[in-house]
Amino acid sequence: MFTASYLEHLGVRRACISPGARNSPLTAAFTNIAGVECSSHIDERGAAFFALGVAKSTQRPVVLICTSGTAAANYFPAVIEAEMSRTPLIILTADRPGFLIGTGANQTINQQNLYGNHVRFFRDVGLPISDFSTLNFILRDAWIYALGSYRMKPPGPVHLNFPFDEPLLPDNLDDCPDIELSKENINLPDPKSKEIPKLAFKGNTLIVHGPMEGNHHQNKIIDLAEKLHAPIFADPLSQLRYGFDCPLILSHYDFFMRSNEVTPDLVLRFGRKPTSKKLNQYLDKWKDKTILIDAWEQFNDDCPQFIQAPIGDFCDVQMDAIITRNEEQWTTNMLQLEKSTNAVIANNKNIHEGIIAKTCLETLKNGNNFIIGNSMPIRDVDSYSSAVTHKISAYSNRGTSGIDGVISTAMGVAQSSPKSHSLLLIGDVSFFHDLNAFQGKSEELHLTVVVVNNAGGGIFSFLPIAKTGIDQFSTYWTTNPKAEIQKAAELFGIPYYSAVNHLELKTRIQTCSSNSNISIIEVKTDIDENIHQHNKTAEEVEKALAEF
Repeated sequence: MFTASYLEHLGVRRACISPGARNSPLTAAFTNIAGVECSSHIDERGAAFFALGVAKSTQRPVVLICTSGTAAANYFPAVIEAEMSRTPLIILTADRPGFLIGTGANQTINQQNLYGNHVRFFRDVGLPISDFSTLNFILRDAWIYALGSYRMKPPGPVHLNFPFDEPLLPDNLDDCPDIELSKENINLPDPKSKEIPKLAFKGNTLIVHGPMEGNHHQNKIIDLAEKLHAPIFADPLSQLRYGFDCPLILSHYDFFMRSNEVTPDLVLRFGRKPTSKKLNQYLDKWKDKTILIDAWEQFNDDCPQFIQAPIGDFCDVQMDAIITRNEEQWTTNMLQLEKSTNAVIANNKNIHEGIIAKTCLETLKNGNNFIIGNSMPIRDVDSYSSAVTHKISAYSNRGTSGIDGVISTAMGVAQSSPKSHSLLLIGDVSFFHDLNAFQGKSEELHLTVVVVNNAGGGIFSFLPIAKTGIDQFSTYWTTNPKAEIQKAAELFGIPYYSAVNHLELKTRIQTCSSNSNISIIEVKTDIDENIHQHNKTAEEVEKALAEF
């Protein structure tokens, strides 16, 4: 009970629990804590991605509890994603006592440092004892490392391993003694910055805002951009594309940078590496004039110039230092590139995956959640969607860009905001990869799943390998699931709809948004036609921008 009570005291409000015997002490403890909402998950992999979605949405650590053996191993994909995307998770794995490891005892594996360097913190708690002072310090450290602290690595997953010997529980839980809980407050280190240098803004400044969950001073970044008259290349996961009325926020750079050279004198980067491959190629060219600003110590990023400071503080300091603005014509040209590209995209009404992504975003309303699958969906949202003035929260597992656990993550996001409509855009391969996530559906999940069915993952068809004439390309790269989405919906008792064009898709989403449960909308596309339409859009953009 001490672990559950103390973590609840620190601020844990959610625990995702998978069934098992060895984790019975942890399960019994957390399910008897009124302040922690618990949910049961048959599949540990899905449980971990569900917890990831909750943590992404709330920015609070979520507890994961499982039994010993491969149960803990099934957390690994989500643990890696949490590490790379800076998402706080507290993983509590039950274990056999140490004297049984290596003896052939059933369901025993070596769980010491099971997740290696993919967690911020690991401790083996040891067998339960009556003195809780050591456990107290372990739990405090786990909480701090999960949330991150200044001059340490950013938020992420932590792992505590709990060995339990039999009997796992007393005959009567009421016989468990009351535990006196220390109620001291845990104050995380105050992220006061070092002295922030005032930059000499000469020439033209470009702001690049990559993926970032939650509100991280986007308004101050916009204020800085407006004073500099600097364009902002806003990633679809930057939270800057949605909810701000600022013409400097640009979203179609992935298209217009293919044919038009962009030559800033200074690049200010906020957030993680952007989605756009073209923009990342430019960032490699701009390394000597790019500065990354982050409150945490530099993590998983090769930008050679780095300023460690809270973003809001950095912007405040620079606002006082700015004397000159960008050249009017340079910024005006950038805004015109955006406007002309947007006009080309808006004129394309043929149903293909880029227009599906665009339609999904345009149908969402203020306060909605948009969860975006990997491979083509996130790239299509990046390229085809425009900035909108209504506030939307966007999520995607871009830490390692895997296709696993996407439905589970979306369900976690939806569970965290039951009064808001959540929309997931996902491909058919990723959909079937995480199909068992629907076992955990509940009436509280206000989620619409839009499945792009192109009979297999279409992203590899855009790569040079698709043109080499390699044998069995469709078998080993396209990977058609050869399963029916409608039957999958029927299997789990989920309402199913289909759409054949963007207008019908818009109507279907609007219908589903008024439902209070999960709905599935299937949109069938053809891979070859999709490639043709993407190439056609790129050619039309290049033609429209030829004058610049």
